[in-house]
Amino acid sequence: MLLRVNHHRAIDIKNKKDDDFKKKPSKKALVVKGFRFGASRSFSSLNSSSSRSSDLSTFRETCAEEDDDRRRRRQKRTKTTNSFLLFVNAMFLNAEPAFAREILTATGEVFQGGPTAPEGFDSGANFVVVFVTVLLAGYGMVTSFENQAETTEAATLDRVSKQKEYMEKYAGKSGRLGMVSSSIMSDDGDDDTKSEEDGAKVLEARGCVGVVKVLSEETCRELLEHINSAIAKDSEDRTNPNFGNVYSRKNRFDYKLDLKQPTVRKAVKEASANLRQILAKTCGNRKIGGTSSDENQIELLELAALVSDPQSSRQPVHPDTNYRQNLCAVTTFIALQDVSEAMGPTLFIPETNTLEAHKSFQENLELGGPTLLKPNVKALLKTGDGSVFDSRLLHCGTENVSESRRVLFYITYGPKNAENPNRGFSTIREEFRGRYTLEDVCA
Repeated sequence: MLLRVNHHRAIDIKNKKDDDFKKKPSKKALVVKGFRFGASRSFSSLNSSSSRSSDLSTFRETCAEEDDDRRRRRQKRTKTTNSFLLFVNAMFLNAEPAFAREILTATGEVFQGGPTAPEGFDSGANFVVVFVTVLLAGYGMVTSFENQAETTEAATLDRVSKQKEYMEKYAGKSGRLGMVSSSIMSDDGDDDTKSEEDGAKVLEARGCVGVVKVLSEETCRELLEHINSAIAKDSEDRTNPNFGNVYSRKNRFDYKLDLKQPTVRKAVKEASANLRQILAKTCGNRKIGGTSSDENQIELLELAALVSDPQSSRQPVHPDTNYRQNLCAVTTFIALQDVSEAMGPTLFIPETNTLEAHKSFQENLELGGPTLLKPNVKALLKTGDGSVFDSRLLHCGTENVSESRRVLFYITYGPKNAENPNRGFSTIREEFRGRYTLEDVCA
């Protein structure tokens, strides 16, 4: 009762409008300020017990108001959070009653906690909704990837067109790849054909060289039959890991070969034996990045067939390996049938396996410049002949405008210790990666 009387008295004091009260701070202000910030001397300055009771009551009212304000803010935050969660639930799980509760909550009504699923909720229907949503999202992603692939292919075709126009206009007509023999002299007795030992020097100096009779016609015929049969068996599923990556995929693909298959094993051994001297003098040459002439230090990196069907498009000029100081791989394309101009022979730009050539090529956006002005040559090969090249050399497959399939059997070797960024994903079956050397294959 005393507290209530003092409370009414405090209200009377508060409403007093005399001049003295207006000129000095109110005792209430002094008391509240002193209590909240530790100024106890403000309390001692008040002499009457009724004043102290009044000030304490006023302070309690002030604190209560602050507590109420904090409670209201907390409730508002809770309502906002609950509303957001219910909105997500309604959007993604199609829970209509939950969405209705979200609307009521947003208008200020108290949210009553309870099961998120409405009465009679069908979990199977809910699963179907989620499944369809995921399915549509997946379809959208696939469509996006397909559109991206089409865009990439269109950009590649545009680059090929500009490269070809520039090269034909300024670099002139392509020459023919020079050939060396895998024996002392070629079978046709051509005086221009050099020995295999000279071939290693040409490869080092120009980045590419042709080699006659890497495989016999009989081996080529057997291997071609096997490759066509294996491709026909696997062609229904192009996601099969036996198919590798290749530029300009229209009617063109890589097919990884099985080294354990007798026909393939025979061809690899025969070709490697005929290329042995060139490989030892390049991949084994310390001056250009090799380790030693020991054949157990020359690693088999790729084993596949490169297939170009009729109407395959031309590839952009590219290196298989971006420039690095030392040679890291030597590839040999071996024709399993005669390769005419119409069948899309491989085009090489000699002497572009250098830092200067790569730098110029990139600075001109791969569309022109001194690198593409260099004279180029095409590998017009007879059955069993091969084109050997440094993986850093710029080259491309040309378009096949004939009515015949062109198949090139290819093998790639490189020094074991070379800096080769493609070693982990080069075109060879995983079971053979890093397991065979030139010595193993020729044994």
